[in-house]
Amino acid sequence: MSTAIAAAPVLVHQAIREHRSGRIDAASALYARALQVDPTDADALHLLGALHIQRGDAVAAVPYAAKAVLVEPMAHLAYNNLGLILKGAGQPGAAARCYRQATTIAPDFADGHSNLGVVVKIDGQMALAVKHFRRAIEIDPSLGEAWNNLGNALQELGETEEAIEAYLTAADCLPDNDTVHYNVGLLLIGVGCRDDALVHLRRALELDPDREGAAHLVAALEGKTTVTAPRSYVRQLFDFYAARFDAHLVGDLRYQAHRGVVDLVNVVAGSDRRFALGYDLGCGTGLAGALVRERTGVLIGVDLSERMLLQAETKRVYDTLICADIDAMLDTYEAAPDLVLASDVFIYIGELDGTIERIARRMAPGGMFSFSIEFAAEGVPWFLRSSGRYAHGDRYVTRCLTENGLRLLATRPIIVRHERGEPLDGAVYLAVKPMDDGTPV
Repeated sequence: MSTAIAAAPVLVHQAIREHRSGRIDAASALYARALQVDPTDADALHLLGALHIQRGDAVAAVPYAAKAVLVEPMAHLAYNNLGLILKGAGQPGAAARCYRQATTIAPDFADGHSNLGVVVKIDGQMALAVKHFRRAIEIDPSLGEAWNNLGNALQELGETEEAIEAYLTAADCLPDNDTVHYNVGLLLIGVGCRDDALVHLRRALELDPDREGAAHLVAALEGKTTVTAPRSYVRQLFDFYAARFDAHLVGDLRYQAHRGVVDLVNVVAGSDRRFALGYDLGCGTGLAGALVRERTGVLIGVDLSERMLLQAETKRVYDTLICADIDAMLDTYEAAPDLVLASDVFIYIGELDGTIERIARRMAPGGMFSFSIEFAAEGVPWFLRSSGRYAHGDRYVTRCLTENGLRLLATRPIIVRHERGEPLDGAVYLAVKPMDDGTPV
């Protein structure tokens, strides 16, 4: 071995010391010098690739990670590194192949099993994902990321109690990880453990003061009322919920708001009326849209959650699907609908004035607007419930409609859904935008 080549490992060891001490720039320079001395040094290639991933620069990491695999094809860490890059580049299938190779080379590589679980979960292979997460935990019970990943998978499978246990263990392993505390807090609200939920959500907010979802839920649990739910919170909530939304909401919670909203249209408008253009605001997976499809010429679905829209797309209910905030969409699209539906939408908006003003301004004369709410006590305009959803008072809703030129045609009470076996009271409303001569329809 030449003197020059022998110097490369020395430089790598120096770089590792700098890397561990958090002196990233110095470490990067030393790894680069080692590769100038020996371009095939597997450790320098692998670790410089890892450093670029740590910096969030996956593109810069690619040549080092790929070459590390070629130089040392039995290095499981090199395959894991390449898998991380490919996953970050939106190629979960290719990442899965790298992680499988890593776990084949090193069957007891816990991180590799956890990472493989993440990408097969993306591919919809939930049972296989759970298997890999459990294998990672079996190898290393202190691996907090694997416990959190297991909690995510169990939650999507509807195994709430097991998911909570997984998240709680993750929180023990990763006490300074705001995402873990947020995840367990969110689930604890769902099972009625509000005091415990508040502990974890406050911790999440302490660790990341900019975490809007945690701030929203802390306010809800502390009895504070806010103007609206953060859009980032709503989007994340329904992205996560999308795959099992219909089965859980309609099946387990006996959700009926979508039927109530459409039934009121049917009763008042009659079975013969057709609508030229319908907006289904907060359309979700298309539950309400499917009920009005046959009587609507063009039907547009709008939702914040891209994953909910992917579910809706499979039903072929809508002519157009738009992933956007409702207010932004109403400010942007100029077409005037003669039917607007908003089923289970206003439960994530406290102050309704601005949204109803936009809807009224956009609607065609003679158009109908049907929506649902959860009921607040009489005299309360709106308040934020401990669930993180808003309830509205009848007097406030009616005033919002009237002040924006809409005429209330009908309202009826409904059971919106069941929560922990108890019915949740709400109502559906139907309003019309009068014709230019003042007639209602």
